[in-house]
Amino acid sequence: MKKIIPAVLTALIILSACGENKTETENIPSETAETAEITETVPEEPVEIPTERVRDIESTADFEYEILDGSATITKYTGDLTEVIIPDTIEDVPVTRIGFLSFEAKWDVTSITLPETTEVICEGAFMDCSSLKSINIPESVTSIERSAFAACTSLESLVIPASVESIEMEAFTACEAMTSLTIGNPELKYDNWGLEELPNITLYADTNSEIYKWASENNISVSPL
Repeated sequence: MKKIIPAVLTALIILSACGENKTETENIPSETAETAEITETVPEEPVEIPTERVRDIESTADFEYEILDGSATITKYTGDLTEVIIPDTIEDVPVTRIGFLSFEAKWDVTSITLPETTEVICEGAFMDCSSLKSINIPESVTSIERSAFAACTSLESLVIPASVESIEMEAFTACEAMTSLTIGNPELKYDNWGLEELPNITLYADTNSEIYKWASENNISVSPL
């Protein structure tokens, strides 16, 4: 007579056999959670592309200009006068900036009158105005940018009022005729304006000013205001 082994007992026997056949060295995957290389994908930051502003240039009989944020910038002198007077307002807004290269190489211009609204004389504004002999710097001006008067070879003198807080590099480079430069701001520091190349120049400044000190230390002729 055959013995019938209940299914439950059969299962226990199989489980017991699996336990006995186990060894201490199991087949472990070569990479575990501890040793596997973790690669984290970091999203790249978006590159900000500057928006190029479309300039809205208008014109009068003698000037091109742009109005922005309630003030006007002279962008180009287009007239043929030798004695130029820049208006203090255009379209009822103040003219505050004499723009980048706006008078560049206007060889016939001999004098320029800036309005009392002027705040910034921009880079190269009067560069290569080789016949320019006279120009005023109003007390409203705070900044004279790089090469603003470079190669104004007929300009003999210039008065910089105390309102001017900065004059950038090469502002007076190759101003060969310049013999007098007055600096009104005692805290204004020299920044390679090109004066070392002008052997006939005399600076006029406060004796306690940065410029007076610089000139004295660099063998530049200087006199007190």
